[in-house]
Amino acid sequence: MSALSSSIGLCMFLCALAAVQASIIASHSHPDELISSPAQYEFQYAVHDSHTGDIKDQFEHRRGDYVTGRYSLIEPDGHRRIVDYTSDPLLGFNAQVRREPIGSIYQRY
Repeated sequence: MSALSSSIGLCMFLCALAAVQASIIASHSHPDELISSPAQYEFQYAVHDSHTGDIKDQFEHRRGDYVTGRYSLIEPDGHRRIVDYTSDPLLGFNAQVRREPIGSIYQRY
């Protein structure tokens, strides 16, 4: 066997050994240790399609275990349903629902 073949074989063996060692080290890490801050997000969206009557919106934000938000939609009878909600570790999920008359949004064909 030539010196070049021996060097290539040794290099391949050492690379394989390094890959095995890296996978052993990676398998000992815990995913929960990687997360150091509480969940935080905000989002909002709105849809306004007067042709189909699909009119709605929503926003929500979360800071750790505390969530607040609101959504609304237009119901077929011409009322807007509005839901304000909160969620937290002490009281759980709470929603307040109200309806407001706005008139019909549907077109006659």
